[in-house]
Amino acid sequence: MRIRRVLTAFALSSTLVAPAIAQQDWPAKPIRILVANSPGAATDLAGRVFADNLSRVVNRAIAVENRPGADGYIAAEAVAKAAPDGYTLFFASQSVFALDPNLKKSMPVDPLRDFTPLAVTIDDTGATGIFAHPSLPFKTMPELLAYAKANPGKLSFATTVPLFGMMGAWINKRAGIQMVEVPYKTTAQANADALSGQVQLILTAFGPFEQYVKAGRTRTLSVTRPVDGYPEIPPLTKFFPDFEQPSFVILAGPAGMAPELAQRINRLTASIVENPKFNQDLATVRWRNLEGARSLSGTVEFIRDKRQRWAAFIKEIGIEPH
Repeated sequence: MRIRRVLTAFALSSTLVAPAIAQQDWPAKPIRILVANSPGAATDLAGRVFADNLSRVVNRAIAVENRPGADGYIAAEAVAKAAPDGYTLFFASQSVFALDPNLKKSMPVDPLRDFTPLAVTIDDTGATGIFAHPSLPFKTMPELLAYAKANPGKLSFATTVPLFGMMGAWINKRAGIQMVEVPYKTTAQANADALSGQVQLILTAFGPFEQYVKAGRTRTLSVTRPVDGYPEIPPLTKFFPDFEQPSFVILAGPAGMAPELAQRINRLTASIVENPKFNQDLATVRWRNLEGARSLSGTVEFIRDKRQRWAAFIKEIGIEPH
């Protein structure tokens, strides 16, 4: 009996110690970071910058997997269903965590229940631009608004993520116009159609699209905030003074991650995003982290604040949850 009790105690202690050892040893194998965007999108490019830096810190291979489609839920569901062991992570924009809770009555995943928010990776996604094909009969934002008002439903704008669609809907509402959104699954196809004139306008991140601005293949009518090196491009607040775009990217894992593991990933993320090198590496997309990774609880609060800001934005547009 005594031997049996000893063996039982040993078995119990082993089950308690093993997870702790596993967490201390993390990562002991390659890590996957899922991105809900196609290759070449700003979130994809930023995700690869983060993954490259994390790989160097932990000395492990990190694969960035693109899972575009279904408004980000292909990637989101894959992460939510993964084991909470830190080897499947989500480099996630505001769509699932802040936009859709205000837009949808039901979601394939619950952003509160199904994930462990780990850190804020990007708190400044830079400028979104409103770009027009050079053949169009307007060269400025006021001219665009006047043309759209005189030609309701005649202008279309390409988008690749809900953020850009919300921005277009807000402009429609504020200006009293009826531009038509054309959502695309991939950034490459949206860019190609906008540059060829198949769709007249595109709302997209300025950084990755800047190459076409420099080449004269598109006309930039406005940006959501001033862009260094382009003082001639007016910010959207010049026409709509109270415009705000509360966009961001976080790192999240599946629900149920051990607090010690979540804390470890949070601190490793902080060592990356709070290093000046990270913002230097993001210069090509003009994104930044300005105020750090936050703590685990601070990340939850950050998401809550952005969700509330989007609630006000969406309420003004007049979109009801569906």
